[in-house]
Amino acid sequence: MLAYALLGIEIPSGQRSYSVGLAIFNVATLAKVAALLPANQGLIERIVTITGDNIALPGNYLVPIGTPLKFLLDPVGFQGEEANLILGGPMMGMAVRSLDVPTTKATGTVLILDERATKRDDILPCIKCSRCLQACPINLNPSELGLLAAHRQYDVMEEKYQLKDCFECGCCSYVCPSNIPLVQYFRIAKALNRERHLQNG
Repeated sequence: MLAYALLGIEIPSGQRSYSVGLAIFNVATLAKVAALLPANQGLIERIVTITGDNIALPGNYLVPIGTPLKFLLDPVGFQGEEANLILGGPMMGMAVRSLDVPTTKATGTVLILDERATKRDDILPCIKCSRCLQACPINLNPSELGLLAAHRQYDVMEEKYQLKDCFECGCCSYVCPSNIPLVQYFRIAKALNRERHLQNG
């Protein structure tokens, strides 16, 4: 998306940026490399945004890599009894089941949501409204992918419907009036396909 928006260059399906002569780097990573390499140091901490519900002091915090999430709640004044934690933003973030999960070099945001924000209505059958197709920024067919996922046809999703091109933005799940967790289905399908490829050598 970035390459197309800035340069009008489209990276072909299943390929990387270098296949079209581009190198794309995260700005924060480059800044850290420039700061740490001259000092012969490795990455031991990073700035993490901690925000969400029932927090007295949301903000950006310098957190040592490896810090369990439970140690982040007290300093920010978390006032609830239970929390639903998401690593990343509300659209692309991953839910965390345990407060013992450590922060990593990829942890940029810890989003804390209460039960109101995470309560979903019942999942209903797809009504073929095509909202997910309109919302998909790379013109995939989330509706068809979702139906294939429901029938566990993960190989078909990858081979015929470009599952690997999905970058899990969450737009399809967000607009779905049937509350189908499409992006979660796609993540599961990708993980199972990766496992299958590894087993098959």
